[in-house]
Amino acid sequence: MPTTNEPLPQYRRIAQALRQTLACGALRPGDRLISARSLAEREQVSLPTALEALRCLEAEGLIVARPRSGYFVRQATGGAALQASRPSSRPVPVTLSALARSLFSSPDTRLIPLGAALPDPAWLPTARLQRALQTAGRRLDAHGQTYSMPPGRADLRGQIAARAAQWGARFGPDDLVLTAGATQAVRLALRAVCKPGDVVAVERPAYFGSLLLLEDLGLKALEIATDPREGLLLEPLAEAIARHRPAAVLASPTVQNPLGASMPVERKQALVALLERAGIPLIEDDVYGDLAGDGQRPPACKAFDGSGNVLYCGSVSKTLAPGWRVGWIAAGRFHAQVLQVRLAGDWAGAPLLEAAVSEVLASGDYDRHLRRLKSRVQAGVQAVTARVEASFPPGTRVSAPRAGFLLWVELPRQVNALEVHRRALELGIGVSPGPLFSSRSDLPNHLRLNCANEPTPRLLGAVGQVGEICLGLVEGAAARQEAQVGQPTSSRAARAP
Repeated sequence: MPTTNEPLPQYRRIAQALRQTLACGALRPGDRLISARSLAEREQVSLPTALEALRCLEAEGLIVARPRSGYFVRQATGGAALQASRPSSRPVPVTLSALARSLFSSPDTRLIPLGAALPDPAWLPTARLQRALQTAGRRLDAHGQTYSMPPGRADLRGQIAARAAQWGARFGPDDLVLTAGATQAVRLALRAVCKPGDVVAVERPAYFGSLLLLEDLGLKALEIATDPREGLLLEPLAEAIARHRPAAVLASPTVQNPLGASMPVERKQALVALLERAGIPLIEDDVYGDLAGDGQRPPACKAFDGSGNVLYCGSVSKTLAPGWRVGWIAAGRFHAQVLQVRLAGDWAGAPLLEAAVSEVLASGDYDRHLRRLKSRVQAGVQAVTARVEASFPPGTRVSAPRAGFLLWVELPRQVNALEVHRRALELGIGVSPGPLFSSRSDLPNHLRLNCANEPTPRLLGAVGQVGEICLGLVEGAAARQEAQVGQPTSSRAARAP
């Protein structure tokens, strides 16, 4: 990197000038930029230098490349364009199970996977995982086929605690209970601090798996407004606490599902302090936390928990081995209750899998894998976002997650996400419709898209097909309106170039 006295490389100088042009508003979202060839002529540099400058802005998310068309100012689809959610002010029972069953009943595993929040199997270190299983099998011998009694294997608990200490966690191996994935960890937390009929404050939109847990346990959801960039909003939460006194708050402060939002560190501290004063436990779902940050990951809320009020839940399901179902919970002052519920439920874990995960963490291979995975995820998010911007109807807004691999797409009001899901399924494409992410099933024009797949022409073509479905629904609604009022309209004519 050059010192302050050294001139900037030409491509960086050009990128800086273009950045200033965008910042002053000379070009509007959707406007076409100068071509690379014209830029090279204007700046009297080579074509590769001009292209490198444009790629810098593309990597920063300021512009988007469209095949055979050039570069365009990114549409106003970033997190700032999406408004914070506006939930109902009342707690309500959750009734999502019938909808979830109807949407996920297809046995076809050949669907193009834009729906399920899972990393591409080709991105996982399969060979390394197999070696870890073999090493663990030899080490445990016959004991690998027995029970791993709660709280679970000490070697894995030690590895998890050591890693968490790097971001400031205040728990040790004896404070952890191993679980069958993060979903079981959250279930244990809810059972430890709530009873049927209690109210639980959740983000809006919220991960539908969490909502299904609330429904299964007979709990009511109180949705709290959530910012697309900075996560759960504290002022509405404080008001909800004063009015409804929830039994717990269930949230993902780092890389929220489906928004991808992450709370700034000072807001995490304030959240912990707010709930500690109120005596309301925070159930922190941190399953995507390892995908955040460049190098050092940001601290979870658990780092600021001085009273044991945070029940911290995590797993390796989104980063390493989804099918192994290895997770954990550091329940703070609720440790004894969680351990009791764990013993009364599934009784024991799988020692072979726990030992294999411990071996991968201890070897340093997990960190090397994470670096590769985050790079691939970033490229996948950029590619899918660009295709959404190029092919979805005007008025579409897309979250701009700082980390993670999920996109939250707000469609024009005329588009019914359940109908998009149905039509996409007929084409062999899976998407997750917005109604799944609200306790009231009332996010009708939203989709969640998974970007953790190799951005092949087939995958990006599927994104384009979903966009065409949405465009068709907009045009159908316009045609119906035209028939009613006798005034011609055309959404296709209004599309950005």
